[in-house]
Amino acid sequence: MADVEPTPAIVHTPSEKLQEERPSVEEDERNSHTPAESPRPGDTDEEAPGTPHAPQDSSDMATPTASTPTIALPNGSDTPRTTEFFENANRPRTDSQSTAATTATTATRPSTRSSLVFVVTALETIATSKDARRSKKLGESTTAALAAIKKAGGDPSRINPEVLFEPLQLASEATTVAVSITALDCIGKLISYSYFSVPSEPQGENSEVPPLIERAIDTICDCFQGEATPPEVQLQIVKSLLAAILNDKIVVHGAGLLKAVRLTYNIFLLSKSTENQQIAQGALTQMVGTVFERVKTRLSVKESRINLSRVSLNEKANSDESIRVEEDGDTAGGDDSDDNDEDDDEKTVEPTEPSDKPVEKHTGPKITLQSFENSMNFNDDRIHDNAPTLVTKIKGKPGSRQVSGQDTSPNAPADIEMTDEEEEDEIFVKDAYLVFRAMCRLSTKGLPVDQALDVRSQGMRSKLFSLHIIHTILHNNIAVFISPFATIRTSSDNEPTTFVQAIKQYLCLSLSRNGSSSVKQVFEVSCEIFWQMLKNLRVMLKKEIEVFLKEVYLAILDRRNAAAFQKQYILTVFGRLGADPRALVEMYLNYDCDRTALDNMYQRVVEHLSRISSTPVTVTPVQQQAYQAERERKANQYDWQTRGTMPPALSTANLSAPQATEHAYPPEYAMKQESLEALVEILRSLVNWSEQQISDSMRNAKSDSRSSVDDTRSSMDARTYTESPNPGVDSGTVTPMVEDDPSELERAKQRKTALTNALRQFNYKPKRGLKVLIKEGFIASDSPDDIARFFHEHDQLDKKALGEFMGEGDEENIKIMHAFVNQMDFTKTRFVDALRRFLQSFRLPGEAQKIDRFMLKFAERYITGNPNAYANADTAYVLSYSVIMLNVDQHSKKMKGKRMTPEDFIKNNRGINDNADLPEEYLRGIYEDISNNEIVLETEQEAAAANTTPAAQPSGGLAANIGQALTGGGRDLQREAFVQASEQMANKTEQLYKQLLRTQRRTAAALPVSKFIPASSSKHIGPMFEVTWMPFLTALSGQAQDHNIEIVKLCIEGVKLAIRVSCLFDLENPRQAFVSFLARFTNLYNLSEMKAKNVEALKVLIEVAHTEGNLLRESWRDILTCISQLDRFQLISTGIDERAIPDVLKAQIQKQPAARKNLNVPQAPRRRQTSHASNIQFQADVAEESRSTDMIRGVDRIFTNTANLSGEAIVDFVKALTQVSWQEIQSSGQSESPRTFSLQKLVEISGYNMTRVRFEWTNIWQILGAHFNEVGCHTNTNVVYFALNSLRQLSMRFMEIEELPGFKFQKDFLKPFEHIISNTSVVAVKDMVLRCLIQMIQARGENIRSGWKTMFGVFTVAAKEPYEGIVNLAFENVTQVYNTRFGVVISQGAFADLIVCLTEFSKNFKFQKKSLSAIELLKQSVPKMLRTPECPLSVQAGFIKETDQGSSIPKQPSRQTQEEQFWFPVLFAFHDVLMTGEDLEVRSRALGHLFETLITYGKGFPQDFWDILWRQLLYPIFMVLKSKSEMSKILNHEELSVWLSTTMIQALRNMIKLFTHFFESLEYMLDRFLELLALCICQENDTLARIGSNCLQQLILQNVQKFQSHHWSQIVKAFVELFQRTEASALFSAATSSSYTPTNGVGGTPGSKTPVADTPPPADLHLASMGDDLSEDNALGINGLAAPRRPSVVTATSDAASISTIDQRMPSPLPKRQTQELEDYRPEDQDLQQPPIVVTAARRRFFNQIITKCVLQLLMIETVQELFTNDSVYDKIPSGELLRLMGVLKRSYHFAKKFNADRDLRTRLFREGFMKQPPNLLKQESGSAAVYISILFRMYHDRSNDRAASRTATETALIPLCEDIVASYVELDEETQQRNIVTWRPVVVNVLDGYVGFPPGEFEKHIDIFAPLIVGLLGTDMEPEVRRAVQALVMRIFETRLGTGRIPLMTPVATSPRGSFNSPTFARRASKGR
Repeated sequence: MADVEPTPAIVHTPSEKLQEERPSVEEDERNSHTPAESPRPGDTDEEAPGTPHAPQDSSDMATPTASTPTIALPNGSDTPRTTEFFENANRPRTDSQSTAATTATTATRPSTRSSLVFVVTALETIATSKDARRSKKLGESTTAALAAIKKAGGDPSRINPEVLFEPLQLASEATTVAVSITALDCIGKLISYSYFSVPSEPQGENSEVPPLIERAIDTICDCFQGEATPPEVQLQIVKSLLAAILNDKIVVHGAGLLKAVRLTYNIFLLSKSTENQQIAQGALTQMVGTVFERVKTRLSVKESRINLSRVSLNEKANSDESIRVEEDGDTAGGDDSDDNDEDDDEKTVEPTEPSDKPVEKHTGPKITLQSFENSMNFNDDRIHDNAPTLVTKIKGKPGSRQVSGQDTSPNAPADIEMTDEEEEDEIFVKDAYLVFRAMCRLSTKGLPVDQALDVRSQGMRSKLFSLHIIHTILHNNIAVFISPFATIRTSSDNEPTTFVQAIKQYLCLSLSRNGSSSVKQVFEVSCEIFWQMLKNLRVMLKKEIEVFLKEVYLAILDRRNAAAFQKQYILTVFGRLGADPRALVEMYLNYDCDRTALDNMYQRVVEHLSRISSTPVTVTPVQQQAYQAERERKANQYDWQTRGTMPPALSTANLSAPQATEHAYPPEYAMKQESLEALVEILRSLVNWSEQQISDSMRNAKSDSRSSVDDTRSSMDARTYTESPNPGVDSGTVTPMVEDDPSELERAKQRKTALTNALRQFNYKPKRGLKVLIKEGFIASDSPDDIARFFHEHDQLDKKALGEFMGEGDEENIKIMHAFVNQMDFTKTRFVDALRRFLQSFRLPGEAQKIDRFMLKFAERYITGNPNAYANADTAYVLSYSVIMLNVDQHSKKMKGKRMTPEDFIKNNRGINDNADLPEEYLRGIYEDISNNEIVLETEQEAAAANTTPAAQPSGGLAANIGQALTGGGRDLQREAFVQASEQMANKTEQLYKQLLRTQRRTAAALPVSKFIPASSSKHIGPMFEVTWMPFLTALSGQAQDHNIEIVKLCIEGVKLAIRVSCLFDLENPRQAFVSFLARFTNLYNLSEMKAKNVEALKVLIEVAHTEGNLLRESWRDILTCISQLDRFQLISTGIDERAIPDVLKAQIQKQPAARKNLNVPQAPRRRQTSHASNIQFQADVAEESRSTDMIRGVDRIFTNTANLSGEAIVDFVKALTQVSWQEIQSSGQSESPRTFSLQKLVEISGYNMTRVRFEWTNIWQILGAHFNEVGCHTNTNVVYFALNSLRQLSMRFMEIEELPGFKFQKDFLKPFEHIISNTSVVAVKDMVLRCLIQMIQARGENIRSGWKTMFGVFTVAAKEPYEGIVNLAFENVTQVYNTRFGVVISQGAFADLIVCLTEFSKNFKFQKKSLSAIELLKQSVPKMLRTPECPLSVQAGFIKETDQGSSIPKQPSRQTQEEQFWFPVLFAFHDVLMTGEDLEVRSRALGHLFETLITYGKGFPQDFWDILWRQLLYPIFMVLKSKSEMSKILNHEELSVWLSTTMIQALRNMIKLFTHFFESLEYMLDRFLELLALCICQENDTLARIGSNCLQQLILQNVQKFQSHHWSQIVKAFVELFQRTEASALFSAATSSSYTPTNGVGGTPGSKTPVADTPPPADLHLASMGDDLSEDNALGINGLAAPRRPSVVTATSDAASISTIDQRMPSPLPKRQTQELEDYRPEDQDLQQPPIVVTAARRRFFNQIITKCVLQLLMIETVQELFTNDSVYDKIPSGELLRLMGVLKRSYHFAKKFNADRDLRTRLFREGFMKQPPNLLKQESGSAAVYISILFRMYHDRSNDRAASRTATETALIPLCEDIVASYVELDEETQQRNIVTWRPVVVNVLDGYVGFPPGEFEKHIDIFAPLIVGLLGTDMEPEVRRAVQALVMRIFETRLGTGRIPLMTPVATSPRGSFNSPTFARRASKGR
C-alpha cells in the first residue's frame, strides 16, 4: 500500500460564537490524554491529538481476493442480520448496500455517473452570475468545465472530476448567496452520485493532495462563516453534508466525517433560524445513526464469517485449530446468539451469549463518584479526529500496516496480521467511536453561570443536544455496544478492546457531570441514558452502575430538598426496572449478594419505593382525577424516551425554561402513586420470573430428544468458552460469567448479611462487634494489622464508634490504633491535607487523653513520610493540636465571644519548631484554609445536607428577609440551594468515577476481576422477596386504605402477587403477614363499614384460596375464618338477627391463641357493642355482592377443590378448618342453635376426599379425630349432638370402603366415640354414642374390621357406668354381637377387646345380676371359642376339621402366639375380676372359673405360656402378701379378713391342686411354688401362716411319690431359708436400756448408726427374703430422716439411737456428756433404779415383729415334725437332705438355748416392756431338740440302704446333742425350774429310750458318755417315765459290761409324742453355772 499522508482539512470560523465552544485550558487538560495535543481552530473540544494516522492508499479499493475469507454479497440483500439490526429497522435510513460498499467503489462507478444534466445547469447558472464576471479564475474554470462536458459528449467516465470540481469550489466562495447555494447543491448531488469517489488521474505515490471527496467536504464546510452565514446557505450546507455522509458508495470516514458532524452541530447551535436549527438537528441525528447502522451491518457480516469459519474448523476434528472458534478472548461465540429468542432485548445477560464483558473487581480504594475522571481504562492516543476520510484500498501487501491479534481463533498469536475485512471493520468502528466520544465530550463541558440557568443559551442547547444524541445512539444501536465483534485497538499494546470498554470512560464521565443536573431537560435525558446503561450494559458496567445508583439516584431520593421532577423521573426509571424481571434478579445477584458492592441495591430500591409510597399526602378527589387525566394524556403522547425516534426539537424557539407549572395535584401524590405502581410491577416481575422458570423446567422435562441434544451442545459450547478466559485488555481479563448457583449465591447473601449484622454490632458495641467479626472470619486474625486493614476497608463502620474504640487506653486498642495510622501514607502531602485525611477516617473522640494519643501517633506518622517537614515530630504534634483547636474555635456553634484571629493563631504557635518559629505566611495559610473550610466528617456533612430543606434553614432576621425580597423571593433561594446540591453531587460523582477508573487500571493486571452473575434460576426470587417483603407490605397496606377503587385494586393485586411468591418459595412469615392483611382488609369483622373495596379484597382472597391452595399452609386459617364470617354476613343480610349468629372474631379478639404467630398484622379493632337490639346497618350493594352467585360458587369451589389438594395441603386445610370450627363453637356458648358452618364443611370435605389413599387419610383423621373429641365433650349438648351425628355419617361413609387385614383405620376413626363417652357426664350423650354404634353395627356390621376393637372400647366404658339404662343397652348389644358375630370378632383380632368388655361388666358392683351374667358369658366363651372355625385353637381342640375355616373374611395378622391371642385374655379376665372385683360372689366364681379353666384346658399349654401365666396371672394374686404398700392399703379394710379367708386361701389351695394336677408340666416351677408358700408362711397374720404351712405340707404330701432328689434339694433349701427368715436374731439387740452409755458419747440424730457388736441390720426384722420389697420400712429412718409417722423404727439398731430417741421424746434432767472438760460425776452402775420406759407405737410394732418371728419358728419346727415323721415323706427323702434339714433344727436349738441362758438380757427386755413377763424360748429349745433327736434316732435305727449308708453321719450328729440335753436336764433346779423340768422330761425319756435301742457295738462305744449322765439322773426327783427309761438303760449297761441277765422292767407311761408342744406359754429357764 502506498504511503499517502493526508493533510487535515481546517475549517476557519471567524465567528466569536464558535469560539465559545472551544474548551478552556482547564477543560483541555481534563479532556486530553497527551501533553502534545493542541486544539485546532474551528474544532470543537472533541478533537483528539494530531499524530499522523496510518498511511492509506487513495487509489480504488480492490474487490476481495480469493484468499480473503469473505462472503460475496453483491447487494447485501442476503446479509445475515442480528437481532439488534431488526430491532432498529424503523430507522429513517438503512445501509442496505453498505455491506461491501468500500470495496466496490470502482465496480459501481459507471452506473453512478449516469447523467451530467444538473451539472451543466449549475455551471451555466454560475457562468452567467456577476461573480463569474468579477472573478476571472471562476469564469475560466466554469467555461473549461462546460467545454469538457461538451467534449465528452455527456459521458461522465471521460471527464476528469477535478475539472468539474474546480468551478464549483470557487463558486461556493462567491459572495452572492444564490451562486454559493447553486455550487453547494451541485457538489452535494455529485457526491450523492458517487462522482468524487476517485480522481480521474492516478496520483503519484507521494502526492500530498487529499482525496477529492475530502476536498469536497472541506469546500462545503468552508461556506459556513458562523452566525453571519445566510440561512439559505446554512440550509444548503446541511443538505450537502447529509448527502455526503449518507452516500453508501463512497463512505466518508475519519476527518471528513467529523468535519461534517462538527459543522452540522455548529449550524444547530449558531444558526438564528429555528427552521435551520431543527433541520440541522435532524440531519445530525441521521448522520450519527448512519455511522452506527454501518457498524451494525459490518458486525453482522463479521459474525457470519466467523460462524462459517467455525463450522469449517469443526469439520477438521483432528486439527489443533478446531477449538479456536471465537474472537480474541471474548467468551461465548457468536453462534449462540442465533439460538436465542430473536426478540430478546437483553442478549447481554444470557449465559451463552457473547456479552459477558469484564467487570473489574474492586480491590483498591473505595469506588466513588469522584473516580469517574482524570483516568482512562482505554488509551485512545492513536484514534484521531483526522483519520483518512476515504479508505480506498486495503490489501495484504508487504507494505500494508501490520496489526496484531485479531483472528477468528481466540488463541491466535499476537503477530498474525489482520485480514483486510477486519481492518476495514475497525475503521467503521473507529468512526462510531469518534462520533460517540465527540458527543460525550460536548456533553461534559462546563457552562458559565448565566448559561447554566438559561435553557436557550448555546451552552445549554449544546449540552442537551449532545446528550440526546448519546441517548439515541444507545437506544437504537445497542448491538454495537454489546457485540464482542465490535473491537478497537489501543495504542499501547495493539490489543483489541470491545467498543463498550473503549467508550465507557466518556459515557460515565458524561453521566457523572449531568446525572444530577438541576435542569429538568438535562436531568431527564441523563436518566434515560442511565436507563439504557442499566437495561443493556449492566454486564459490562457493573461497578459504574452501582456508583450512579448509590451516589446519584438513590441519593436524590434521600434528599429532602431534591426537586420533585428529579424524584419523579427516577421513579419512572425504577418502574421500568421493576418491569424487567431479569434486570431485577441480576441487580440482586450482583449487588445484594456481592460483599464488595457499595450497598444492597435491589433492597434499597424497594425500600425507597416503599417509603415514598407510604408517605402520607393530603389529596382531594378532584386532584386525584386531575392526576389520572394527566397520566392518560402522557400515556398517549409520542415519547422520544421509549421509542428511540427523533429527540425533541431543541431549537431556541422550542426550548423554554421549565415553568414552575402548578399542577392540579401535589407532585408528592404523583410520586406516591408511581412508586406504588413500581412496587406492584416488581412483584409482577418476581412472579413472572419464578413462574416462567418453573414452566420452562416443566417444558424441558417434556421436550423431545432433539432439543435436549441441542441443549447439551449449547451447554458444552458455553462451557468451552467460559472455562478458558483469555487475558484481554486494560480491565484485566475478559471474564467468564459465574455459574448461577442459587445455593452458592444464597450462602454469599447470608455471608453478606452476617457481615452487615456484625458491623451493626460493632457500631453499637465495638468490642463485642470486633469479637463477632473475628469469630465469623471477616477479619483474618486478631492481629492489630488485620483489624486495622478491615477498619480502613469498610465504610459502613460508624466513624464515631471507631474513634471511641481506637482511642481507648487498653494496650490492645492502642496497638490497633497504631496499626491503623501506620496503614495511612502521608508522604508528600501538605500538613493540613494530611490532617484532614486523617480525621476523615474516624471521628475524633471528645476526651483529651484519647485525642492526645491520636495526635502523637499522627505526628509520628506524618514526620515518617515527610522527614524534612519540621524539625521534629513534636512540631507536628503541637501544630495538629493547634489546628484542631482553631477548627473548633472557628466553626463551633457553642463558642461564645470573640473568635481567634490569624495573629492569635500565629502567636499560639510561636517557637514550636524546636524553639524556632514556623513562617508567618505558612501559618496564615493554614488559618485561612481552616476558617474557610471546616474539618468535618463528610458523612456527617452529607447526612445533614440531605436532611435540610430550604424552609428549615434559619432565617437571618429582618435584614435577611428584606434582602430576600429584593433578590426575588424565596423561590430563588430554594433553587440556589438545589442547584448547589446538584453541583456537589456531580462533583462527587466525578471524583468517585476517577477513583474507580484508577483502581480498575491499577488492579487489572494483578487481581482477578469481579464476575457478573447472569440470572438463570428462579430460586433467587425466594431470598429476594424474603429481604424485602416488609417494605412491600408497608406500602401496599398503607395505600389500600385509599378511597380510589383503582388504587385499592392495584394494592390488592400486589398483595396477591406477594402471596404467590411467598407460597411458591414457602416463606412462612411473609405469607402469613400478607394473607392476614388481606383477610383483615375484607372488613368482615365490621360489617357496617364494609365497602366495595373490601368486597374486592374478599374476591381476591377467594381467588388466592383457589390458586395457592397447595401452598397456603397455616394461612388457610385466615381464609377460612373469612369464609365463616362471610357465611354469617350472608345470613344476617337475609334478615336473621345478628345476635343469633355469634361472631367468630369476637372470641378471637378476646382471647388470641398464644401459639399462633401474628406477623406485623395488627389485630382487628373491637366491634362496637350495639346498645339496641336492631340489626346492624350495612350497604345494600355490598350485601347483594356478598350473596351473589359468583361469590357463593367461589366459596363452594374452595371446598370441592380440596379433593385436588396435595397430601400435605389437605392436612393444613383440615387443621385450619377445625380451628375455625372450634372458634365458631366457642363463640356460640350455650346457644340452642350454635354455629356449625365449619363443622358441616368438615363433613362435606371428608366426603369429597373419600377417595384419598389411606396414608393421607390417617394424617387427616389425626386432626379430625382430635377435633371431634374436643367438640364431642363440649358443654353445649346441641353442639355435641351435631358432632355425633356428623361423626356417625362420616363413619358410615368410611365403613362402605373395605378395609384390608392389618390396617387399623376403622379403629382410629371410631376413637372419638370412645373419647366422648369417657369424658362426657351427660347421660343423654352417652346414650346417643351407644345408639350411633348400634346403628352402625346393624347397618354396616359386615364391613366392620378393625373397628370392632374401638366399638368394644366404647362398650367397655359403658360397662363401668352407674346408669342402669346405659349398662343394660350396652350389655344387650355386646351379648348380641357375642351370639351373632363371634367368629368375625375373632377373625378381626378383637377377641381380647370383647373379653375386656365382658370383664368390665363383671366388675360392675352396682348391678350384680349383670355382673353374674357377664362372668358366665366369660366362662362360656372358652368352649364357644374352641368351637368357632375362625379360631385356630378349634382345630387343635379337635372340634373343627382343618379344612373348615369358617367365614371368608380375611383375618387380621397378629404377632402373638395363639395362646396369647385366645387363652390369655380369658384367663386374665378371670384374674382381673378376682383381684379387683368388689362383689364376693363374682370374685369367688372368677376364682373357680380361672382354675377350672386352667385344669380343664391347661394340658396343651407350652412352657413359655405357663411362664406368662405364672408371671402375669397366678403369682400376682399373692402380690398382696409381698408388697407392704399393698398390705397397708388393705390393712384397714374390713373385708381383708373376708378376702384372706375366702379368696386368698381358696386360691392358694387351687395353686397346690394345679401343681399336683400338672406336675409334669409344672415341676420346673417347684422353687416358685415353694417361694410363694414361704411368702405365705412368713406373714404376721397367724391364720395365713398356718394355711401356708398346711399348703406346704399338702404340696409335699400330694406329690411325694413324684419328687426326685433335685426336688428334695429344693424343698430342703426352702425349709432352710424359712428357718433363717423366722430366726428372731433381733432379740439380742432389742434391749437398749438408758443405763448403757455408748463408748463414743451420746449419739446425735435419731438415725445415727452406732451399732453394738454384731448388731443385725433392721432388715433382719422382716420376714421377707433379701430380694423382697423392703422399701416400706427401710424408708423410715435411713440417713437420719425419720418419717413423722414412725419416728423410732431404727431404735433397735443401736443403743445410741435409742437413747437419742428417748431424749427427743422425754428430755432427761441429766445433761448429755459431750466433752471431757465438763463435770462428769454420774455413776456408771447399771443397777441404779431406772425410770419406767415408755413403749412407743413404733417400738411396740418392732417388738411384735420379733415375737411373730419366734412364733413362726415354732410353726416351722412343728411343720418339720409333722411332715418328716410321715412315713411316705420319710421314706422318699434322701438322707443327705434330711441331715441338712436336721442341721437347721440344731441351729434353732442352740439359738434358743443361748437366749434362755442370758438372764440379764431377758430381764432388760421385760423391763422395757417387751412382754408382760420375762421372755424365754423354752418351747423352741425343747421342741427343736425333740424333733431333731426323734428323726435322727429313727434314721439311725433304719436299716434301709440309704439310711445305713449315712449312719455314721447320723451318729455323729446325734450323740453330742443327746449328751447336752440330758446334762442340762440334770442341772435343772427342782424348786425354781419345775416348768422347765416338765417340758424337758419327755425329751430326756426319748433320748434314753433311743440310746437303749442302739446295736451292741455302738451302744458299748457310747457307755462312757451316758453312764455319768445316768448317775446324774439318779440324783434327781424322777417321774415314773424317767425312772422306767433310766431303769432300762442301766439294765442294758449292766448286760453289756457285767453280763447280768435281763429282769422285768416298769411298764411305760403313755405320753403324747408332741407333749413338748402342749404348753402355750413361755417358761423361764435358769441356767446354772453357765
